[in-house]
Amino acid sequence: MVTTYDYQPDYAVSPGAVLDEHLTTRGYTHAEFARRCGRPTNLISEIVAGEAPVEPATALQFEKVLGMSASVWLGIEADYRLHRERTAAARVEEGWRDRVQPTS
Repeated sequence: MVTTYDYQPDYAVSPGAVLDEHLTTRGYTHAEFARRCGRPTNLISEIVAGEAPVEPATALQFEKVLGMSASVWLGIEADYRLHRERTAAARVEEGWRDRVQPTS
């Protein structure tokens, strides 16, 4: 019999954190990177801050400028958003369990 394990880490790295690391490594400011991507500077800042998602069109621009596949950017985004939803759902469920009184 083969045992399989479903690994789900208790953290997720935001695409903004990954982007910020790439920008720092290359010495790009948000404004410089935005110009190279043809995107607004505030959008880049919001992505780095985790306040805006990486949309497919933006992922394609990141791919052109940074050389990292758009599908990787979208995968990081999807994993990050899914982790946030799972965490929020778990908090709601925990709160619900705390309010339910056992019956005797």
